[in-house]
Amino acid sequence: MKQFVTASLALAAGMSVASPGLAEWRLDNGVAIVAPTANNSTMELLAISCGDPYQVEVYSRGGPVRPDAGNGEPVEADYFYKPGKVEARIDGAVFALAAAGSDAAVVLFSQGKAAENYLAPISGAFVEALKNGSLLTLAFDVTPDASAEDGTAHETAAQFPLAGSRAVLEEALASCR
Repeated sequence: MKQFVTASLALAAGMSVASPGLAEWRLDNGVAIVAPTANNSTMELLAISCGDPYQVEVYSRGGPVRPDAGNGEPVEADYFYKPGKVEARIDGAVFALAAAGSDAAVVLFSQGKAAENYLAPISGAFVEALKNGSLLTLAFDVTPDASAEDGTAHETAAQFPLAGSRAVLEEALASCR
């Protein structure tokens, strides 16, 4: 059984900036992990390990990924098993993702067909982009009626640095098939 990774960051409302010391890629029990450097959501940690063939998980404060409501009422997360609700942006390239839930994290997949509940294995192209890129933005369309300031439907996002990711990902993913 895969070991679950946990982390906690103090995040303010709006796009907050995490401590640079917490934004470095590192290994934790064979899992590649990194914290966001900018965030307007409850995302606290990205974890990548072997799965089918890869497993990508987002750990979020208080349950599913949501906008950071501060002291406000949390909104319902309406993105699981739906197309077009999650995307990864890496240096201008966009990867359509889909989300499933687990007990401890939001598990990300490449966006698949309806017959697969829109869940397909994470692509090798996505993993290579993570290794070669400089910045990853994970964006979620959490609610059906909210729109992001950038004009997209993805109102909740976090940015993860990719500097140093290659060596850590290659070690964490060396035994993936």
